[in-house]
Amino acid sequence: MRIMIDGRYLPGSARVNRDLLITLRNIAKALQFGIRYDAQRELVMINSKDPSIPPLPCDNDTDERTEDENARLAGKVICLDPGHGGSDTGALGPTGTMEKDNTLAIALLLKEKLEKSGATVVMTRDSDTEVASAEATDQEELSARVEVANQAEADLFISIHNDAFTSNTAAGTTTFHYGNKDSSRLASLIQQSLVERLATKNRGARFASFYVLRYTDMPSILIEVAFISNIVEEMLLSSVDGRDNAAESICTGILKYFKV
Repeated sequence: MRIMIDGRYLPGSARVNRDLLITLRNIAKALQFGIRYDAQRELVMINSKDPSIPPLPCDNDTDERTEDENARLAGKVICLDPGHGGSDTGALGPTGTMEKDNTLAIALLLKEKLEKSGATVVMTRDSDTEVASAEATDQEELSARVEVANQAEADLFISIHNDAFTSNTAAGTTTFHYGNKDSSRLASLIQQSLVERLATKNRGARFASFYVLRYTDMPSILIEVAFISNIVEEMLLSSVDGRDNAAESICTGILKYFKV
């Protein structure tokens, strides 16, 4: 759903739901704003000048807005790395959900969102498989992921993971970088976007010497979206809305990084 105020679109979008629409209508009523919801376009129009109902935008206005949005990441190549895969399940949640499934689902949703903004997206894997081979060593597997990004000459490398700990009370989101200025800024922007949208504990944007961060040639981060070992966050990571919100948050952080 998009929101337009006085004929101008607000950046970003929100999932359509009854509570959000009721809230917007109550706010508009209290402030004596005109409001209109176009279900076909999934568009809320607000007139802050007076209580009159805003007119529907013409098709040309919508087309121009869509073209502009679709070009925001034009020319950018982004490598997405869903953690684990194939014989490597990653961490397991209390109810048996697997990290490899969560990371792939989030990455595929993120791929779709980035491509809608004009980016070229390269995936280290787009199915439940290893990147190197089932017989590869851990270092060979990590090297294969790095090679995908470097050969693509990607502008960014985003590795997506789920955190885990022996205590099921550990919770929150962390984004790691290798310390250079661009990676640090990217990590901070995405970390902020994730904790704001997911309402998870902010464990910070931190330095780490992970292999995939050390050997990639571009700004690179590794995201621990939430703790799969925590029953509440396991539900977040495995739910349709949780995965979509995670993908949307990462996309928002990338758009802010490129200042578009």
